[in-house]
Amino acid sequence: MKSFTFIILSFSLLYTSQLWAQVTAVGLMPGMAILEHEGSRLILKQGQTKQGIHLLEAGSDFAIIEINGREIELELGASVADGYAEPSGAQVRITRSDNGQYFTPANINGRSINMLVDTGATHVAMSEEHAQQLGIDYSKGTRGRASTAGGIVNSYKVQLNKMQVGGITRYNVDATIIQGSFPAIPLLGMSFLNQLSMREEQGILMLSD
Repeated sequence: MKSFTFIILSFSLLYTSQLWAQVTAVGLMPGMAILEHEGSRLILKQGQTKQGIHLLEAGSDFAIIEINGREIELELGASVADGYAEPSGAQVRITRSDNGQYFTPANINGRSINMLVDTGATHVAMSEEHAQQLGIDYSKGTRGRASTAGGIVNSYKVQLNKMQVGGITRYNVDATIIQGSFPAIPLLGMSFLNQLSMREEQGILMLSD
């Protein structure tokens, strides 16, 4: 898993209509930024454009965006970082493992399982073996194909009725079930994480509602 730093930064941008809109960077990592804009959570890879916001460049502690013809650099600021210390909702703290990854227990449809935090995974993802353990009926899901170490296999896109990590609960979370035993550990992907604010500091990953 790539190292990343998550920060909260807000910039007011003047639109040509003279209305002010707020763009907030809630997650930054090399080549990708997670932004909040007009109540929407946007996941932008470098070079992508969504809602009129074009991500020119992103690193672990900065992002350069273009909006309405203006380039804006979002940088880490001490005063902003200090303001993050008082989250308004539930917060989960996950300690980094010895191999540099983050593992956390989760509850899916009332059953517990250990998961690996993976910001590179578009959806929550798990093998069909884990899905069966959790009582997930994936046979009626949208069928697709997935590439694994063992080759191309069938996959199924489903929605998890209820998913909890610590005190954070989400409903109808998109998930991909992959035929076979891959991945060995279920992945806590962006279909859950993109609804949260995230920050990594001194070996602790903090997820905030």
